[in-house]
Amino acid sequence: MAERPRVYRAEGIVLRRRNIGEADSIFTVFSDEIGKFEGIAKGVRKARSHMRGHLEPLTHSRMLLARGRSLDVFTQAETVQSFRGLRDDLDRTAAGLACAELVDRFTAIHVEQPGLFALLSAVLEAIAAGAPLHLVRFFELHLLTMTGYELHLDGCALCGARLPEAETLLSADAGGLVCLACRGQAGGGRILSVRGVKVVRYARTATPGQFAALTISSGLAHELEAAMRDLVRHFLEREPHMGRYIDDLARLPAAHPSENGDEAVQ
Repeated sequence: MAERPRVYRAEGIVLRRRNIGEADSIFTVFSDEIGKFEGIAKGVRKARSHMRGHLEPLTHSRMLLARGRSLDVFTQAETVQSFRGLRDDLDRTAAGLACAELVDRFTAIHVEQPGLFALLSAVLEAIAAGAPLHLVRFFELHLLTMTGYELHLDGCALCGARLPEAETLLSADAGGLVCLACRGQAGGGRILSVRGVKVVRYARTATPGQFAALTISSGLAHELEAAMRDLVRHFLEREPHMGRYIDDLARLPAAHPSENGDEAVQ
C-alpha cells in the first residue's frame, strides 16, 4: 500500500476552534472531499501569525497540513469566503454557528457526507447575504435527511394512512407525521398547524433560495423552530449548545425589527 503523503491540501468550512496553551488552537473543519477533520494551528493566536483570521469559525478556507502523530498541523491557510455578513449581526452569527454545530454533532471524523458541504455553504452564504433566519429550518431538515434521519411526511409514519389537511402530530419517536388514530402510539411529539405541515413538506423539494423567499409569520417561525429543535434534541440525545444561546439571545430587548414578515404562508 502506498504511503500517505506527509503534506496534503484541504478545503473546507471551519466549524469550531478550541484554544490550548498560550497561542495554539485546534480547529474542526468540514470538507467536501474528506468529511470532518481536525488539526492544530501552532501560534495562531499570536498577532504576527500568517494564518490568523483565515481559520476562524464560519470561514471557508484552503489549507495546507502536515501529518502529525496525534493531530495534523496546519501550516498554511487562505480564506476562500469569509461569509462576512454573519459577523455583522448577532442573530446571524448565532444562526451560522448553530448550523456549524449541527454539522459537527451529526458527523464523524473522516466520514464523507455527500451533499452536506454544499448545503452548509449555500445556507451560510444566503444568511450572510440577508436571507430570513427561518432558512435554518431548511438546513436542519435536510441535515437530518443526509445523516440518516429522514422524516416520513407523506402519510402516517406508523400506519401509512393518508393524512387529512388538519393539525398533525410530528413525532421524533415515530419518525415523522402521525395520524390522529396513531397518536397514542407515537410516544409524544409536537402538533404542527396546517401551514406548518405545508412548509415542512415544501422544504424537502425547495432550493435554499426558494425556501428563503417564503414569507413566514413570527408565530409560524416559532412553531417550526420548536418542532425542529425537538427533532434535533431527540436524535442527538442532547440540547445543542447554540440552542441555549439562541434562547438567551431571544430574551434580550429587541434592537431591530424582526426578520420575519407579518404574512403567514398559506
